[in-house]
Amino acid sequence: MTEGGVMQWRIMFKNGRTNVHDEDRNGRSSLVTDELTVKIDEKIRGNRLFTIIEFSLEFPQISRSLLHEIVVKKLGYHKFSARWVPEILTENHKKQRMVCRVVIFG
Repeated sequence: MTEGGVMQWRIMFKNGRTNVHDEDRNGRSSLVTDELTVKIDEKIRGNRLFTIIEFSLEFPQISRSLLHEIVVKKLGYHKFSARWVPEILTENHKKQRMVCRVVIFG
């Protein structure tokens, strides 16, 4: 924190402020809505061999970095062998992996 920031907080506490948390501010509303997230998830499930650049053409109102953040952080996908797959494996996925491992390695 800068010296100027410390001075501002000092003045605010001197004037009676008791809360150390930032106050809610009005600002620009987020472009990320639940409806948009669902649309992006449906597109991914329809074609897992996509790139973020291709997605940015289908969703021009959203930046590439925000699209990547939605795909990775909000929806939980990660790139695996040129395909987007869910990051968390279900119990069914784990069982299928074991069956494949037994078949391959005997």
